Formats: sequence, C-alpha cells, structure tokens
Amino acid sequence: VKLHNLSSSKVLGLLCSCGLYDQAFLLASYHDLPPPLGSLTSRCVNVAQHFAAHSHLPSGFTDWLALNNVPNTDELNPADRAWLYLQTKVEAHGDWESLRAVLAQMLSAPFPPPFWLLKLCKLVNTEGTIRLCAQYDSLQLAVNLAIGYIGAVAGRETRDFGLENSLQSNMPPVYVPYTVFDQVLLQLKQKTDKSSAELYKDLVEQINSHIDLLERVCDDNTYLNRDKLVYSLT
Repeated sequence: VKLHNLSSSKVLGLLCSCGLYDQAFLLASYHDLPPPLGSLTSRCVNVAQHFAAHSHLPSGFTDWLALNNVPNTDELNPADRAWLYLQTKVEAHGDWESLRAVLAQMLSAPFPPPFWLLKLCKLVNTEGTIRLCAQYDSLQLAVNLAIGYIGAVAGRETRDFGLENSLQSNMPPVYVPYTVFDQVLLQLKQKTDKSSAELYKDLVEQINSHIDLLERVCDDNTYLNRDKLVYSLT
C-alpha cells in the first residue's frame, strides 16, 4: 500500500488496525482528526473480556501493548495495562466528545464502564452521560447517575457532578435535567421485570424529594426577598 496515496483518515485507520496507537494519536492531532479513542476502547474491552473469561490470552492477542508507550510492571496484568493506557489517553483529551466516544463503545459492547471514566463523564456532562446510558438501555447506571445528580443538587458531592453550587435560597439557580429523568422513567415503565420497577420507584422517590427541597428553597427565597423589600421601605 502506498501511504502517500491515502487520506490521513485512512492512514489513521491503518495505524489503529495495526495497534500503533501512539502514532495514531499523533497523526490525529497533527491533522485535526478526532482521536481514535473508540478503536482503542474496543481493543481494551476485548482484552478485558478475554482475560476475565479465560485468565489467559491467546498468543499475540496483546502484542499491540508492546508497540505503544504502555506501563509494563509485574503488578499489572495485560487487561490492567490496557485500561491504564486508555485512561491516560482519555484524560489527555477530556472533552465531552472524547468521553462520549469511549462510553458509547463500552455501553454498546456491553461492558461496565470503569469508575475513573464515570467520574470524568459526570464531571463534564452528567446529563449527556445519563442520556447515553438510556440510549444503550443501561438503565441501572442511568438511575444511579440521576440519583447522584439529585443528591449533588441537594449538597452531596456537588463538585463531583460539575455543579458550582447546590440548591440554596441565597445561591444561583441549579439546572436539573428533568427531561432526561422523564426519558429514563418512561423506559423503565415500559419494562415488566421487578428490577426495573424498583429502579422506577427509587428514581421517582428521589425526584419527589428534590421537588420538596425546591419548594422549601423557593419559600425561603420569598421570605428573604420580602424582608429585603421591607428593609428598603423603612
């Protein structure tokens, strides 16, 4: 194959198919192409799934790790090394499109996203993360994130969800993605299994709790504004 006759995107695809991800990321950066995180994620998922199922990997299955700048210590198995390499690449980018590409690849596998990825996703775009989970029918994860976000609005782990402040009468308003919550509830309601029913109940309870908090904060804000008005008139 004469590489000079190929477009940069095709060369990028060839590099990924050969497992040359260090060069692929450099090429993508140089030509302003999307980083090949989806391809890398797919390889990491394959390694993790094979390793979990067989505790050993076929010959040559992880040769691509040696072709890249991947940590190699006795404490890390091939799957751990692959995840660490992916984490390094994801954190080097960190924008939502990159995170979305990685999360979508895992959810479509399906493969449970690691903690570090979810931590980044909910920090950058919790609403988008919940919507993506719902899109791939990963409703348990969607509910967990939704409940976590409601808790963040109430003052628990607020900064972990990318919020500047919690819901308080003397602070700026806090955005709550009710439309996405409704989408998750609708999908759960359409299912007939007991687990989905319990998830539906849990999320509804948390939403109702949030609405109670919102009403209290609105009442407090009304009193504060009334006191300010009285003070200004005296």
